[in-house]
Amino acid sequence: MQLVRFDPFSTMREFDRLFEGRPASRWMPRVDVFDQEDSLMVRTEVPGVAAEDIEVTVEAGTLTIKGGRNFATEESKPNYHRKEIFEGSFERTILLPEGVDATAVTATSRDGLLEINIPKLPEVLPRRVSVEIQR
Repeated sequence: MQLVRFDPFSTMREFDRLFEGRPASRWMPRVDVFDQEDSLMVRTEVPGVAAEDIEVTVEAGTLTIKGGRNFATEESKPNYHRKEIFEGSFERTILLPEGVDATAVTATSRDGLLEINIPKLPEVLPRRVSVEIQR
């Protein structure tokens, strides 16, 4: 009797081989959204995208991030042997929670990261109240 080694990823590798060299249809940069003490922070990976090619808008309780990147110029269209780096336009929309100040949003783009800071409204911020204990 001969033992056959089980490889659970063999079908995935076969599937990848079928589509090798074909560019993916859409680029979706990854996004982290997290709370800070006085604001909501949205961090997005946008390597290779210039700050002037990014548009950030807040409307009707949603934050929208649009942008794009293109590595080839009209004069030089490379003949790819393999294409895995996404290019083209992207759009991410994030539903904002209640209690943020959509009029005071700031954004910075540095080293391929876009950070969007959305302050919380003062009435939502946690307050520390000292209570005097009577004896």
